[in-house]
Amino acid sequence: MSKLRIFQLLLAGLSILGWTLAVWALVIFDKARPDVAVGYFLSKGAAVRLFWDPALTLRLEQVIWWVCGISLVSLLFNIYVANHSRMGYWFNIPLLLLSSLTAGLYISFFI
Repeated sequence: MSKLRIFQLLLAGLSILGWTLAVWALVIFDKARPDVAVGYFLSKGAAVRLFWDPALTLRLEQVIWWVCGISLVSLLFNIYVANHSRMGYWFNIPLLLLSSLTAGLYISFFI
């Protein structure tokens, strides 16, 4: 197996791990965010949570920062491999880094 193929597999593994954690963060986000307080539910007396769940919000923030770290390592590795071989840059890695960094900063400072 060539060195370039090993680099591609490692980069693909890091990318898949990062996106898998990002999907897991979306599942945690669904459980951590406040419920939608629709007037129908409120008029029928349904229990509606109007605040963020503290434990799940902390777990969500940790998972998002892990995604950001993995995507940063993956981006640095991609830059190194692209500069030292004929492999190009992958578009999904900076996209994941930018979205996870934005989400992490939002949760850290606004929630």
